[in-house]
Formats: sequence, structure tokens, C-alpha cells
Amino acid sequence: MAVEQSRSPFDKLRKHYERTERRCPKCGFVDEEGEWRVTARGGEVHYQHICPRCDAIDTRVLRY
Repeated sequence: MAVEQSRSPFDKLRKHYERTERRCPKCGFVDEEGEWRVTARGGEVHYQHICPRCDAIDTRVLRY
């Protein structure tokens, strides 16, 4: 039986984006190995992915 390590809600959301948000909204490239970068600024958490094909930046912002 596999036991999932406890992760923060922010890390869980990053993993969710890495599993589901793979298609670049600009060029349509599907990045199977893409990773989302997470940064916190004031009352916001920014999730960003840079497309390896066209360098477009896909950003999601969570405000709290």
C-alpha cells in the first residue's frame, strides 16, 4: 500500500497543474514533462509554466 506524503495545499495545486495543464494556450504544444514554478508575493501565489516551444508564459494567480 502506497502512502502519500503530506504536502501543502499549494504544492498539491502545483502537482494538479502539472498533471492537467500541459497544453500551451498560445501555440498548442503539449509539454508532457513540464513543471510549474510557484512564487508567493504578498497575498498572492503565482503558478507559472514556460512553454519550451514558443516561450509563452502561462500564469495562474491564487489570491488569499
